[in-house]
Amino acid sequence: MPTYNIGVVGVGVYGCHSLEQALVANGPGRVVAVCSHDALGAGCHDGRLAAEAERYAAGFGAPLYDDWRAVVDNPTVDLVSVMACPARKAEIIGAALRAGKHVVTDKPLAMTVDEAAAVCLAEKASGRRGFMLAGYHTRPLVKALIAAVNNGELGELKAVSLRLCFMGGIFPGFVPSARWLDEAPAAELATIGSHAIVTLLQLAGGKVCRVYAERKRNFYPEYARVGAEDWATLNCLFDSGLVANLRVGRIPHRIPGEDIALEVTGTTGYAQIAGDCLTLYPSGKTVQAPVNGQQVLNTTFADYYASLAAGTPPPTSFACGLELQKILAAAVKSAATGTVAPVMAPVPIGGVRP
Repeated sequence: MPTYNIGVVGVGVYGCHSLEQALVANGPGRVVAVCSHDALGAGCHDGRLAAEAERYAAGFGAPLYDDWRAVVDNPTVDLVSVMACPARKAEIIGAALRAGKHVVTDKPLAMTVDEAAAVCLAEKASGRRGFMLAGYHTRPLVKALIAAVNNGELGELKAVSLRLCFMGGIFPGFVPSARWLDEAPAAELATIGSHAIVTLLQLAGGKVCRVYAERKRNFYPEYARVGAEDWATLNCLFDSGLVANLRVGRIPHRIPGEDIALEVTGTTGYAQIAGDCLTLYPSGKTVQAPVNGQQVLNTTFADYYASLAAGTPPPTSFACGLELQKILAAAVKSAATGTVAPVMAPVPIGGVRP
């Protein structure tokens, strides 16, 4: 397997974890260029960005730039880790793909559906590979549940109930701001909701055609002050007739042993993930797997490297990111209007539908 030279765009941006560290730790990757600039998104260093970015780049022995184009156009860079805010992602990801780079980013893929569609078209034209880190389908129990569904153990899926909470309070060092909210499609609906929606898509397959959503400010005055939700619910109707209910949020307390809670009902069976156990009915078969988040992350990035070598799909593709973006847009519209919103296809670009 070749060594991949990694360029990083966006150090210290809110809501964006440094995926390149996982890339370096779990495969043949090394950071060779770093870009940081306030224009890449609301950040967590509050006036200390330059110093923190310099320290970060020095840790890799990499040069630091304030223009992301210096990273994207660098001929030694093979893979770009785009950690900018969603409002800046499409421009940077598209440029990186056109420059012949592979791209890794977190969720969501862009700010709008049409931007996400443009990213997918750029990926297709480039022949490079995009990976969006999102979803709990890489968790061992969810993997086992997806395998059971694909093996026909539950029959045709009719209903899914999913609860995903980030627990224990606001992420340390994070201060919600109006700028942060302006640079993303939504608050926790986009942050935590993206993980839930991608998990649902990987589990159920098919297309979501309509969404009803509500956004709530239940727990944190810090969120309420900037008009951001810390809780959201979504009801999704698939074109197959499957109905899914998703509840996502950031809560002050912890639910012992819970990583994700899932109930799936099919025509011939039922399955439940609760705590560290998956139970399948009517067989009564159980699978137990305590979650080690770091181990899951390590495995996911090792799988990504393997997908590059084999030319197979990454753990979460940009195409899945586009489907996520369409559902997020419908959810935001539904919550704003109090009505059921259709999931709209992107506007064709250059006469080609993604």
